[in-house]
Amino acid sequence: MKERQAAYLERSIKAIIRCQNHIQWKPEKAIPHLAKRIRLGHLPENSTIIQYQELIHQVITDSKAKVYIYLYGSTAYPTITSIIEEKLWLVMIGIDGILETAFPPEDPDNYLSNPNFVFIGILEELLK
Repeated sequence: MKERQAAYLERSIKAIIRCQNHIQWKPEKAIPHLAKRIRLGHLPENSTIIQYQELIHQVITDSKAKVYIYLYGSTAYPTITSIIEEKLWLVMIGIDGILETAFPPEDPDNYLSNPNFVFIGILEELLK
């Protein structure tokens, strides 16, 4: 199990770095994600995809961000959380570095208490 966790950790760090260097959405997913965040009131109505991606970039480059691995079956999703404008935002990416989702959980403590989320550390420590 420890070998599996070490492999997830190494691949997760590489995925985070890939996403930091270039935010990439799954094909045809960027605009629907933006529209959903606007509809749910997470972003102002006049938000653009550029602004949404800038917010995501703030989260994934915050040296004090908390990093988790979300385990879903045999799939690991690196997940980074950071406070942006007094709200905790969560960014989940695939192990390939492609963005899955980014949103502010309504009840962050409850959301992250799901046992599928495994806290792995603070971003600046993991990137050393």
